[in-house]
Amino acid sequence: MTAPTTITRAKAATPGGICYRVLMWEACALPPESLEGWKQKRSALLARMRDAGVKGARGNLARLNEELRELSARAIEAPLATCAQAGFSFARVKELADALDAEGEVLGWQLTPCSAELLAELHGEEGIDTLLKRLSTTTSEVTWCDSPLVEVLNAATARERLAAWQQNAEENDAESDEAEEGSTPFHHVTVLAREAVEALLPAEGKVLVDATLGGGGHSELMLQAGATVWGIDQDPAARRAARRRLAAYGERLQVVAGNFRNAAELLRERGLEQADGLLADIGISSPQVDCPERGFSFLSEGPLDMRMNPNAERSAADIVNSASEAELADIFWQYGEERASRAIARRIVQERAKAPITTTTQLADLICTVLPRKGRQHPATRSFQALRIAVNDELGALEALLESGLSLLKSGGRFAVITFHSLEDRAVKRYFDRVTRPEIDRPEWPAPRPNPEYTARQVFRKPITAGEAELAANPRARSAKLRVIEKL
Repeated sequence: MTAPTTITRAKAATPGGICYRVLMWEACALPPESLEGWKQKRSALLARMRDAGVKGARGNLARLNEELRELSARAIEAPLATCAQAGFSFARVKELADALDAEGEVLGWQLTPCSAELLAELHGEEGIDTLLKRLSTTTSEVTWCDSPLVEVLNAATARERLAAWQQNAEENDAESDEAEEGSTPFHHVTVLAREAVEALLPAEGKVLVDATLGGGGHSELMLQAGATVWGIDQDPAARRAARRRLAAYGERLQVVAGNFRNAAELLRERGLEQADGLLADIGISSPQVDCPERGFSFLSEGPLDMRMNPNAERSAADIVNSASEAELADIFWQYGEERASRAIARRIVQERAKAPITTTTQLADLICTVLPRKGRQHPATRSFQALRIAVNDELGALEALLESGLSLLKSGGRFAVITFHSLEDRAVKRYFDRVTRPEIDRPEWPAPRPNPEYTARQVFRKPITAGEAELAANPRARSAKLRVIEKL
């Protein structure tokens, strides 16, 4: 079992007043000489902030506060994230977790192998310094830094942080369970990585949305360019993998659990009204296909599942064993463009009357009795694609993202979508054409009219596809198409 990278807990509490965010670290984690410059700059900033507070210059105070956050992120948080990945052990630090449970003022915490981040709300006469002094003496073998970071948060910000920690705690617990069961690691080969990221023009200070976070390949390139990234994914395994891979970037990566169809709502709930770019890599990830337990592939035995969100109600087995013959035929034809859709649906209904169809190979073998194999493509390919799209309502989710995506962008923001089959690409092409056409025309009209939906321009005249080098390294990229528009 792989050791965890964090221990996260959040108590069932609702902050109502002023809260303190504290970041402590082992004295040996960061070299003293590297902290001297930070301490001097911090002291100077705090002095300027006191002066601004006395003068009532709120705008200047807010600017200085943001400058202090950026300074702390560069000098403290980023190096600590690197230390946590470099072999530090939890053996000494996690002793603090037991002590924190007994502290009523501490609402939540996130421990790494070399640091502790706390959130506290003080109600009595005790000050934050007294609390920290008491906590620093609870761990017998740890020498903590003598000058921790202390930040004052309002109740709303504290509640948001607690909610994020609660989500992390639940996913870390699930990760531990999966590791004990020997589950397959999430490793995804990113498609059109350079082309897609460069199209979004990432740079320091920009905020980009990766609506399909996956293993974090696209997000990593955006972060390397200096951008802040909000990553959305409905698959908890993907979110965990991305957090591990991108831990060194700290709070510049914000991971959100959910379906990209609700991207606008999910981000606005968290205070992000508009971004500089939005990327969606539509389709299934390699780890989902390659993991038999997920039930996406007919190449190995597994439960007939196909849910990208394991907590979703309806699986492929539910559809196969309960949908009518006409409904099954429609699914195979509409989502898989399978010409033998009716014959396959008829055979499924006949076989499930004898016994439920519950595994991937059981369904694949059944389809092969209707469609003998010809050529390189497996007879079940189109039917499995159709079931996966139906289970996850992929086309409905894509349509919802397309309709709301531009509203999330600033003027000049770019919207990039990678598709992998004709149904997806057709929907993207149709929508992009709709919003980038200055005028519309109909045979019954005497002349073209202004298009009320004209809000963007095409960045590329034709879709971008994978080059020979990428195809040689990753044959699954052969069907990928990248389309990009820019908001006017």
